[in-house]
Amino acid sequence: MKCSTSLSIQYDNSFSPFPGREWVQGLQWVKDSGFDAVEIIVSDPELLDWKAVQRELGRQNLLVSTISTGQAAVLEGLSMMAASREIREAALKRLRADIDFAVELGRPHVTIGLIRGRGGSLSFEMEHSLLLDSMKKIGEYAARKDIILNLEPINRYECVHLNTSLSGLAFLEELGRPEHVGILYDTFHSNIEDVDMAEAIRQLKGHITNVHIADSNRQLPGEGHIDFCVIREALEESGYEGYVALEVLNRPGGQHIVERAGTSIREFF
Repeated sequence: MKCSTSLSIQYDNSFSPFPGREWVQGLQWVKDSGFDAVEIIVSDPELLDWKAVQRELGRQNLLVSTISTGQAAVLEGLSMMAASREIREAALKRLRADIDFAVELGRPHVTIGLIRGRGGSLSFEMEHSLLLDSMKKIGEYAARKDIILNLEPINRYECVHLNTSLSGLAFLEELGRPEHVGILYDTFHSNIEDVDMAEAIRQLKGHITNVHIADSNRQLPGEGHIDFCVIREALEESGYEGYVALEVLNRPGGQHIVERAGTSIREFF
């Protein structure tokens, strides 16, 4: 397994220890901390200087593991299951831009997390149907561009739909198990929703395309109560060889993350 960590290269984000405007310094930190790659947090890639990002990544000899898209939902209200067709189409347009950005950066994965929508405005069945339709459309675009989409189960306090690992797997079945869509397994969400985290990983065998690492309090591994030795063993047993990426809050502060992140993840992975 390879290690990555979250960094915003546009707007400030609670999962990035550097402000968006300091993304160049942030990439230097990612490299100096010993990570293999960076998970880029972005809201609108069309507002970025793609060439500048490419140049800095090349200068640091850093790969991009994933494009994180959830900030567009938080800041702009984009949703793949919104009652408004205009909003749904805007979300898909943004995801197509994210996918195009990924192509330029060496084809990292693109995550479908909060951008799918929090849900709760319409009936569960209607939102599920809208999400399924949106996922089919963006999945077809990702396949044409040869980009993997990471569908992320998110806990019930943040989203109405796709909370457990098994609900994510069932959704893949409804999609027809497309080869360009997999599951992003997140330890923070799994700790809340899955009865047995290791068993959830085993049930997802062959479908995990990315892993987010955060402890039970969404802090660095070892600062909560999740047993990451068990998580690592389950991932190894399942044959997972992709990225494990830190996605932790800046608690107790950003400097703590800057100083401890690289060491913290290497203690377990």
